Amino acid sequence: MNQSVSALGSVVRATRKSKNLSQEALAEKLGVCKRTIMDIEKNTGNPKFELLCMLVRELDLPLYEVFYPEVSDSSEMKNVLMKELSDCSDYEMKVILSVVKSLRYTLKNEENSNHDARGEK
Repeated sequence: MNQSVSALGSVVRATRKSKNLSQEALAEKLGVCKRTIMDIEKNTGNPKFELLCMLVRELDLPLYEVFYPEVSDSSEMKNVLMKELSDCSDYEMKVILSVVKSLRYTLKNEENSNHDARGEK
């Protein structure tokens, strides 16, 4: 089974439960039958793109966990950061990207300098 599909089922179930939604309630909000939600959560259903989008929006799913389940470091901070970025204007995104690139460059150089000073490679 595709790891992304099984991750989707787990993330949908956990997030739905954390929001105190029953399968019936979620299905009603999305305009699908309960069986569709059950199939997704059991990893026997592979939702169409339109339904996947509705699930992501309705449950505010952590996209990193859905699309990159093999990356074990999908921390809560990454999810919060991605959510913050999704609310930015184009101008804000350009400024933030510039600052992040500069900051990462500075931090990597600092880290390399510290390693060199300690004789590490």
